[in-house]
Amino acid sequence: MKPLNILFTNTCPLIKYGMKSGFDNLGHRTYIMDDHYRLWDKDKEIQNELFKQAIEEYSIDIVFTEPYANMSEGIFKCTREKGIFHVFWSIEDTPHDHWIGDYWSDFADYIFTTTAECLPNYWSKGKKADLLLFACNPDYHMKTASIDSYRFDLIVVGNNYERRESKVKSFLQPLINNNINMKVYGNEWWIDETRSFNLLKRPHIYGGYLAYEDMPAAYSSSKIAFGLNLDGDSYTQTSMRMYEILGCGGALMLSYHTKAQELLFHDLVYLPKTPDEALLMTKEILSMTVKQRAAKANKAQKFVYKYHNYTNRASQVIDAYNGR
Repeated sequence: MKPLNILFTNTCPLIKYGMKSGFDNLGHRTYIMDDHYRLWDKDKEIQNELFKQAIEEYSIDIVFTEPYANMSEGIFKCTREKGIFHVFWSIEDTPHDHWIGDYWSDFADYIFTTTAECLPNYWSKGKKADLLLFACNPDYHMKTASIDSYRFDLIVVGNNYERRESKVKSFLQPLINNNINMKVYGNEWWIDETRSFNLLKRPHIYGGYLAYEDMPAAYSSSKIAFGLNLDGDSYTQTSMRMYEILGCGGALMLSYHTKAQELLFHDLVYLPKTPDEALLMTKEILSMTVKQRAAKANKAQKFVYKYHNYTNRASQVIDAYNGR
């Protein structure tokens, strides 16, 4: 098969360090609409013009879109007029909330979702749709040298979204109360007291926003990485952080139980069902020797490298293109 020209309309790290790498590994040519062609901060009319320029300049075969605010419907109309295969990856889907994917499925040629429970909805609309999970990039999500500034017993990297706030509070509060040496990174932790859970009174725990480029070092330097998820009812939907934590091969992952994590990662992760279990598992991990933790982390890393890498995910997209 001749190399294809693939255009990504979003510039986020998930694309830049993730999905793009899979197509590169398969020998295709990839382009991201960044710098001059960046779309997300432009009016829709300007987005349309920049998009038309990009697909002409790079002779695009596949357009891969992952959602961002204020996205123009015109870019989908353009690909439809020119017969260019346009994929939409609906990464915000949950069994209870999939309006973003539902809206954009009317425009795209093919829908990929991280949530299997949403597939019947797309199929019932007559759309071609399949499951496309998050993954890791072994060339990026890897073990690095330990850095003192990230050397904690436990770290949390993620935003304090209101819809998961009560769950996060119930599991993190006991760890805080037991003085676990921990650091929390992300948005919406340093907020007013109208929210039930924040870190205003514990400034030593809050580390600010962690740049994606610093994430491998953070996960490689800490002993435990606490995972945050949006949904507990799906059998497939998780945060992309799960794969990235395991891919970095350093911190062991501890995350409150969800069906998806149990199904996908088996005994490679710690999945407490209660806050008390979370505290016990934390103490268990911290009691392990460096060699014991390294062996478990290495086993998990090998697993995601083999089964959950972005080259495998890119192959799914190419298969959809060939079967269109």
